Amino acid sequence: MFGRKRKKSRKASSVEDGNIRANIWNGVFASINGNMVNNFLGIYARDLGASSFQFGLLTSLPALVTTFTILPGLPLVERLKDKTRFTAAMALAGRLFYLLFALASFFQPSVWLLLLFVALAALPNAWSGLSWTALIGESISQEKRAMAFSARNRLIAILGILATMAAGQVMEVLAFPWSYRVVFVSAFLFALFEIYTLLLLKPITLETIPASRVGVGQLIRSNPPYRQFLVGSLLFQVGFQFALPLFTIYTLRDLGASPIWVSLIVIVSGVAQVAAYPLWARWNHRFGGIVPLVWSLILLSLNPLLYASVNLLWPLLLFNLISGFGWSGFNLISFNTLLESCPLGARERGVAIYNLFMSLTAILLPLLGVVLADWIGIRWALAVGAALRLGGAVYFISTSRGHFGAFLLPKGFSIKKRTLV
Repeated sequence: MFGRKRKKSRKASSVEDGNIRANIWNGVFASINGNMVNNFLGIYARDLGASSFQFGLLTSLPALVTTFTILPGLPLVERLKDKTRFTAAMALAGRLFYLLFALASFFQPSVWLLLLFVALAALPNAWSGLSWTALIGESISQEKRAMAFSARNRLIAILGILATMAAGQVMEVLAFPWSYRVVFVSAFLFALFEIYTLLLLKPITLETIPASRVGVGQLIRSNPPYRQFLVGSLLFQVGFQFALPLFTIYTLRDLGASPIWVSLIVIVSGVAQVAAYPLWARWNHRFGGIVPLVWSLILLSLNPLLYASVNLLWPLLLFNLISGFGWSGFNLISFNTLLESCPLGARERGVAIYNLFMSLTAILLPLLGVVLADWIGIRWALAVGAALRLGGAVYFISTSRGHFGAFLLPKGFSIKKRTLV
């Protein structure tokens, strides 16, 4: 009997190791195609003649579609016996829109057609994201998740840098709009490898936990860790979405950034993320999630204020070193915290509610940021975005004071006796 248990344990461990490898390669190919498209959608819209309002819609319309598709899709995801194939199918449907992005420049009005395609792509992307998060929770154990995603995120950042560099070079060599067509079609080809690696994931959960059918209010009220993470994340997202289109407008329109400059900014941020992931993983292991999470939010809150303080392109490279450092911590810790805080039997529902609230902030706040920028000036609007972002960090500090010592360092931490590295 004990021999059979050990054999099952070794088999489960082997499957989990395969899942970790597949998840890493899935992230690599997703990073390549995502960076080739998402980093250049804004400048593509600018070259098609987008207005400030349309820059705001580039963020708001996908969020609106996501808001109205998450909850209807939730019962379907909860009943799925094979999340792997469903996730891959929805991801493929979302990546097919890359080809439509490339076709938008053939027709008029090109900007509105691009916005329509970006909005429609949000439906399969929302469902694939919801199913993927639940699938990862079933495929990689909590004990190995932080390590696995630290390695994954480092490779994502490295390959994202290379993809951005290659796409930027194509933009410089080829004339508009063929440069974008070549980049978007190439991104779709890389996406096919992303879909293949998704299909390699195999759930290792040994016990089936019945899906919870609790309502939104009850789920939030009855789970304090989940509620705290949801509220703090929501406060940060308010400031994040408010300032999101302002970065694009300020960088492209006011400072006149070219595709090469966009590439450089993304590359610098990626380099910072590659260097920082091991540090954040170590801090998360030594001090718990809340203290590193707060510091990542503080760093990300500085970025809009730093942007507002300059009128040259080169300082943005330094600022994105700082924000890249912060993003590596936020991406690593927030994802792990979300999965850990979701109650048993309600992971899909908890993730869906989280995604729903995050999407709600992205419907009107980007447009509000654009409107306020036209009223008071884009620099003052960026400063407002910085203050709003900081609200998330302040909330986590106020609700988790027991985790902090002097100067927001971990409680019990002594500079004389211990080092951060």
